Amino acid sequence: MKMKKRMIAIILLAVLCIGCLTGCSDSSSYRDKQYSEEMKEQIANAIGYPDLVNFFEYAQLKEIYELRDDPNLICYWYTKCEYTGKWVYEGKCIGYGIPYSASITSPDKVYYNSSGTVVSQAEPNGIYTNGLTTSATWILTVDEKGNITPDYVEQPIRVTQNKIPAERCDGFLPNDY
Repeated sequence: MKMKKRMIAIILLAVLCIGCLTGCSDSSSYRDKQYSEEMKEQIANAIGYPDLVNFFEYAQLKEIYELRDDPNLICYWYTKCEYTGKWVYEGKCIGYGIPYSASITSPDKVYYNSSGTVVSQAEPNGIYTNGLTTSATWILTVDEKGNITPDYVEQPIRVTQNKIPAERCDGFLPNDY
């Protein structure tokens, strides 16, 4: 019986120690967060918040989103020549391109349980893209007949609604440029 009580006491002590250790790390991050919040409050009280009335940057971003939402938006795309630093005209495209690392679904899903587990989610095609880092871009190119083809581009690119001046371009330019 004494052995059982000792075993129970040891287990309880171990649970308390583990709880303290995990609680200490939680309380440490809580203290850091609390300190940050207090500092932000002090700054706000001493200096105040920006007096924004036009919300111009928000309006700009909204306009950019709306312009990008046009399925008939014709742009011109260029790659950067490594040797000359000039732009190489690649042709017409629809829209501004999509970063290869963009995804339709959220790459991670947090399940709120005792461990706060983060689980990767697959894209609709079944592929997991979380943690993907690349500078590649998908471009919907348009040929001279109006056919649309997706192109995967890993080079640095520039996409614009206006053609870059010819003197800033390198390589072949079509006659109608």
